[in-house]
Amino acid sequence: MNEMTVGPPTRRVLLGTTLAVGSVATLAACGGGSKTDPLPSATGTPNDAGPVSALPVGGSASLSVGGHDYLFYRPDEATVLAYTSICTHQGCTVGVTKALFKCPCHGSEYSHSDGSVIQGPAPKPLTRYAAEIKDGKIVLYL
Repeated sequence: MNEMTVGPPTRRVLLGTTLAVGSVATLAACGGGSKTDPLPSATGTPNDAGPVSALPVGGSASLSVGGHDYLFYRPDEATVLAYTSICTHQGCTVGVTKALFKCPCHGSEYSHSDGSVIQGPAPKPLTRYAAEIKDGKIVLYL
């Protein structure tokens, strides 16, 4: 009968085990959270952001509310989406283009539809605010 003898682990076995444990720990740290924040609810103070006619269906705009600029996108007749105009990379003011929101400082690009990062270096999506169309006006809740 052949018996296997177990000796001290080789460098190759030790390296493989270390890499496997490190990979599992990294994957565990990366998982779990949602990709975007939940949709905001209209529980803040309502603010008039202007007439809905200023934002055609499919259009986007930067509108001033209370001395601060916010980004708006109107995907359909009944919906308006609102985001901060502050880039999550270094705090520059994000601008509006026909296809996306874009930071002029370092080129970060964000989606109109959910504020997610299309192209970095921005590390996070734009903060979204509750907004609605009411009585012909865009209402932003802060």
